[in-house]
Amino acid sequence: MSKRFSLSLSLLAAALLWLSGCTQDMQDKLQPTPSAFGQINSLVVIADSSTWQAGAGDSVAYFFEAPYILLPQPEPIFDVRFIEPERVVAEPAWGQLRNYVVLANLSDTESPTTQMVLGDLTDAKIQQIRTEGFGTAVAKNKWATGQQLIYVVGKDQNELLTGLSQVYPGIVKRLQEGEDERLRVTTYFQGTNRRLGDTIRQLVGASIDVPGGYVRVPLESDDVVWLRKEVQGASLNIMLTKAPYDNQAQLSKEGLKEIRDRIGREYVSSTTDNTYMKINDTDLPLFAETTQLNGAFAIEGRGIWEIENDFLAGPFVSYLMNDTTNNELVLVDGFVYAPGRKKRDLMEEVVQVIRTAEIN
Repeated sequence: MSKRFSLSLSLLAAALLWLSGCTQDMQDKLQPTPSAFGQINSLVVIADSSTWQAGAGDSVAYFFEAPYILLPQPEPIFDVRFIEPERVVAEPAWGQLRNYVVLANLSDTESPTTQMVLGDLTDAKIQQIRTEGFGTAVAKNKWATGQQLIYVVGKDQNELLTGLSQVYPGIVKRLQEGEDERLRVTTYFQGTNRRLGDTIRQLVGASIDVPGGYVRVPLESDDVVWLRKEVQGASLNIMLTKAPYDNQAQLSKEGLKEIRDRIGREYVSSTTDNTYMKINDTDLPLFAETTQLNGAFAIEGRGIWEIENDFLAGPFVSYLMNDTTNNELVLVDGFVYAPGRKKRDLMEEVVQVIRTAEIN
């Protein structure tokens, strides 16, 4: 074989190898980024086992798994899962979820989580954390579209835990805002029932965005509008009514309870005789606070309802709104009956609807 022919073969092999590498690079670039998935109100915490066992796990449980207010049986505000960063590499599905909190201790230089954080954050941010002792950062779509990572980083373990105790309310709020948007899409995936919305506006003097899937429960009176949606193993309910405004004392926890118990006694019962719905603020408290709902002053109440003389119960959320134009009070109430089922996400769906209520 001549030297010229041998040289040509070598150049051809090199060219083919280069083209193969380019093709692989192009395939990698053209590979579509997966969409993030996961249950609503779920959270993955990425940290090293040493960090988790040295207090971070207890802090996460306290801050992110606190009970959702208010349910008959305690359920956490977030369903939390802990993983180490190596699992994201070994099992790519772990990198395609929606919400992550990354906990890192920079003093552990051999830590895989620390190495991950050093690669993700800027040198200036890392230096700021080393100087100030603690810092946070947010990243979007690291492994999949539609996801967020919230980094909580300390220069050592003590700074990490101290900083986490200071910033967790903001993290919870950020996570909940993202989940609210997902809940809204889920709640209204069948569109809006404008006909029912018009009926409510005429009878109650308030507007509300009624999702598809809700139907009006027949009642003998138009003083109350009762909407219901049946899902597997559960019933989602929304009731609206109005009452004359007499004095400021009505805009209170006691005033809200009086109106809700009245419509419960008059309109809601089980198949057993002599039964009616009422607030049970003996076994669990009735929480109430003042708020604004779409520009109207309101009392928000959360508690537990039960059926007197029967064994039915569940959670509710009420808004008692002040209609100053018509000198009336408007009650918008949502409650869930779901025996044997978790109720947090069902209540969150109901809350999405009743928070659209607005005085005309």
